[in-house]
Amino acid sequence: MALGACSSSDDTSASGEGKDITLILGVNGDDFYKAIECGANIAAKAAGVNLTVQAGASWDAGIQIPIVNAVTATKPDAIIIAPNDDTALFAPLKAAVDAGSKLVLVDTILKDASIAAGHIGSDYVLYGQQGAAELAKLVGDKGTVLGIFAPPGVSTNDLGRQGFTAEMKKHPNIKVLPFQFSAGEAGKSAAIVAATLAANKDLAGVFTFNGGDAQGIVTALREAKAETKVSFVSGDAQPFQVEQLKAGQVKTLVIQQARQMGVLAIQYALDAISGKKVPTETALPTVVGNLGNLETPEVANNLYKGCTG
Repeated sequence: MALGACSSSDDTSASGEGKDITLILGVNGDDFYKAIECGANIAAKAAGVNLTVQAGASWDAGIQIPIVNAVTATKPDAIIIAPNDDTALFAPLKAAVDAGSKLVLVDTILKDASIAAGHIGSDYVLYGQQGAAELAKLVGDKGTVLGIFAPPGVSTNDLGRQGFTAEMKKHPNIKVLPFQFSAGEAGKSAAIVAATLAANKDLAGVFTFNGGDAQGIVTALREAKAETKVSFVSGDAQPFQVEQLKAGQVKTLVIQQARQMGVLAIQYALDAISGKKVPTETALPTVVGNLGNLETPEVANNLYKGCTG
C-alpha cells in the first residue's frame, strides 16, 4: 500500500528537488517509527528531497524539545514530527514555524494544531474500539479486563482510551479495571500486570495500546502461569510481536499503516512548501491481525519493519 502511494507521487518529484526536510520521530529504535521512516525515505528519494532523520533515546518531551530547537536553527524547508507531548512541544514548534519552516504532524498531534499544515495518523478511536472488541470476543463477553495506555497527554492514547471505553460499554458483563499507564516500557507493564493479577484473580484479558509494552505483559503472564487463562490483545506489529502471535502469546494485533504515514508526510510537507492546500486531518484505519489472516496483503503489508526489513 505504501509503495503504491510512492509510485503515484510523480507530481512531487520536481517540487521536492533540493528541498530540506527533517523528520523527528517519537523515539529512536522503535519499529513503528522505523516503518514511518522507511515510507518517508522512499517518498523523499522519489521526490529528490534532502531528508534528515532525528529521534530521542526515549519518549520524553524534555529530550525532544532540544532536538526541535537544534533543527529549527538549521532552517529546514519543513519539519515532520511525532510530538512527545501535545502541549509542551507547541512553543518550540511554533518557533520553528515562525522561523519559516512548514510543519507536518505524524502519528501524535498537538492540542493546538493550528500551526501545522496537516496531521497524518491513524483512526485512534477505532484503534481502541477494535482492541476492546477483540478482547471482549476472546474472553467470551464476561470477566475482568485491563487496558494499558501511555499517560494522559499523549494524543494517540487519549483517543484510544475513548474508543476502548465506548466499545466496552456495549459489553455490560465485562468488568473494566481502571486504566494503567506505561509509555511502552516493558518493565513497567510487567509490574502492572503482575500487580493486577495478584489483586484480581479473575483477570481474563489485557489490552495494551503500545507494542513496547507487549514483552513485559507476556513475561508477567508467563511468570504467573496465566498465559492460558488471560487473553492478550496488543496494539502494533513489531517483529517480536509477530513472533508472539505465532507462538500464541498474543491472540490479536491491532496494526497501524505506519509506512503509509511516512509516505503521506513527505507528500504533505512538499505541498505545504509549494503553497498547496494540505488536508488538516488524515486518519488511516487500523487493521486487525491474527494467525488466520497474517499472510493476507492487508495485514502482511502493514507489519512494522524498516526498509531493510
